[in-house]
Amino acid sequence: MLVALLVGFEIIARLLDGVGFMPRNFVAEKLSLVASGYPGAYDPALGYVPAPDYDGTPGSWNVRVTVGPRSLRDNAPGRPTPVPAAVVAAGGSYTFGDAVSDAHTWPAQLEGLLDQPVANGGVFGYGLDQAVLRAEMLAVEHRPLALVVGFVYDDVRRTQLVQNAGAEKPYFEVVDGRLELRNVPPSPDRPRVGQLGVVRTLLGYSYLADWIARRADATGWWYGPGFAEVQVHTDGQEVACLLMHRLRSVQESTGARVMVVAQYAARDLATPDDPRSVEDLTGTGRVLECAATAGLIAVDTLPALRARYRAGPTTFVGQYYVRAVPSAAGYRVVAEQVADALARAYGGG
Repeated sequence: MLVALLVGFEIIARLLDGVGFMPRNFVAEKLSLVASGYPGAYDPALGYVPAPDYDGTPGSWNVRVTVGPRSLRDNAPGRPTPVPAAVVAAGGSYTFGDAVSDAHTWPAQLEGLLDQPVANGGVFGYGLDQAVLRAEMLAVEHRPLALVVGFVYDDVRRTQLVQNAGAEKPYFEVVDGRLELRNVPPSPDRPRVGQLGVVRTLLGYSYLADWIARRADATGWWYGPGFAEVQVHTDGQEVACLLMHRLRSVQESTGARVMVVAQYAARDLATPDDPRSVEDLTGTGRVLECAATAGLIAVDTLPALRARYRAGPTTFVGQYYVRAVPSAAGYRVVAEQVADALARAYGGG
């Protein structure tokens, strides 16, 4: 009798809220970057990519995001990236353009400066390892004149993870001085049972239990402790350096000039003496050195950002960043630096 009553309430709750009857763990969805409202779709090689043909306003960003059929972010709504594109951009959140609309990402602004099509292959939450893997794929598909890989130092830290923000990812291990790819294909079923516990693993499939937890103010436990990370090694710096040599192979095999662009978190400008900022700045410099040694074009946006910070330190963060990521003005700085570097590389400046 009790079971029948609970099943009845489950059906009623789902019908009233329109959640459907497909099996899904509501707790796991909240604790996974891809399933929690970000426009992502599972990918067996990369973990996830932007959901193809997406057009919406993710609640986490509150800006319009449109994604074309090839999982590339559009540079304007309803204008999918042509194939081939003259320039392909790859990277994480700072390339995808979290928190700004399509036309304000740095790849979109670069397209305007160059008057040439630029493909935005950035993906929110990516590590530098995933960014390079995707860059390799896009370089083969587009055969661009230039391949631009952007990163912040947090992307290097993510190369040490097999699970980032509750989502499984591929990663590299260093074996005898060489990179060995692991965890391919990544599991789409994460977080893991050990992270959720038996109770939430089982009851998480009940929308009624989820409904009760939300209304009983029990979300601190029900959805706790937030996005999960699983670290597998501490060799992020070495992995990043070896990834630069993988990009050199892309340059040689496709003919595209490969450019590596260092971007920075707001803390790196506002509090450069903070231990995390010191690690960011030192580590980023080493990655750029590895890129230059590998024969790639290394672009550091730090001098341009520092000049703007010194011109207005009290307003800098509010003008050039939105929460944890750059604003349209911040991405403009990146686009201008990349455009200038491309002009120098191709003899135009």
